[in-house]
Amino acid sequence: MDNPIQKPASTPVLDDNHGERMVPEISGVEVFWEHVYRYAFAAKYVSGKRVLDVACGEGYGSAALREAGAGHVIGVDISEAACVHTNRKYGIETWQGSAEKLPLPDRCVDVIVSFETIEHLRDPLCFLDECLRVLAESGMLVISTPNKGVYGWTDGARNPHHCSEMTRVEFSKALKSRFRIVELFTQRPHSAHWWSLRSIAAEKFPGSHIGWIRRMQRSARFRLAPKFYRDPPGAARSSAVETIARVRRKSHSFLNPFVVRPLRERTGEVPTYLIATALR
Repeated sequence: MDNPIQKPASTPVLDDNHGERMVPEISGVEVFWEHVYRYAFAAKYVSGKRVLDVACGEGYGSAALREAGAGHVIGVDISEAACVHTNRKYGIETWQGSAEKLPLPDRCVDVIVSFETIEHLRDPLCFLDECLRVLAESGMLVISTPNKGVYGWTDGARNPHHCSEMTRVEFSKALKSRFRIVELFTQRPHSAHWWSLRSIAAEKFPGSHIGWIRRMQRSARFRLAPKFYRDPPGAARSSAVETIARVRRKSHSFLNPFVVRPLRERTGEVPTYLIATALR
């Protein structure tokens, strides 16, 4: 490897890369909680492990994985500015490099965490092959991606920064063709069967085209799970690492749309985001 990025003199707030990077101080409420709950989920798998955070961005997630007991954490990001920021603010070892050509030797890490990365890559399958290369025997990949055909901007436009979105079938097939054991999870339900409690947390609630039903659903959300539909308090934003730790220690309401849950066919849940664990 080359030498790590050197620390600069100060750590101003990192830019959000046109909304594609979660920056705790400035990102929107949905982006903030989506990422907090993803890293809280990943933290379950890192105790005592050598961990690689691909597209580490601002660095709060890498720091949260270290706080959760990882033996050692390395961050990789295509952006030199992000690597510098992560190293300076959190003291995380960081390396500038592409996800399609990871700057690490073979079989050197036990867990790879990669959230909202694969859809940005021209060759997503090359990235999965790189994950296999750097993972030790029985190592784990924890990965997320938008659910193609479900995920979209509020105005219906396609995200111009995504070039490799996958459907659930495509995502599962790409992983299962490379890894021994793959488990799928959901986040931000788009819809679910009408009788499932998850339908209350879904974007498309049965009957939501009817005004009074839509208002009732929104009222239930704000009354029973208010923090997930309001801007996070300043303390949560200024200490995202501790926020992730608190989330990790708590049980979670079915009304929480951001919590990562196992994909269950019987609920008919259609997730906005797909998350998977994959064992080498």
